[in-house]
Amino acid sequence: MNFHALRHSYASFMVSRNVNFKIIQEQLGHSDIKMTINTYSHLTKKDKNEASDHFDDLN
Repeated sequence: MNFHALRHSYASFMVSRNVNFKIIQEQLGHSDIKMTINTYSHLTKKDKNEASDHFDDLN
């Protein structure tokens, strides 16, 4: 794994752990949070499923 791929993996892992995007932005050294959100965060299938599961809690 190269350094660039490691940055992507790190950001995605932090997003899946609900780490605040501002913290991730600062750790990656981005001046603009849009760069962090749009480029370095990827939602996993698990993340998407867990988000949908919140509707189950409405009962």
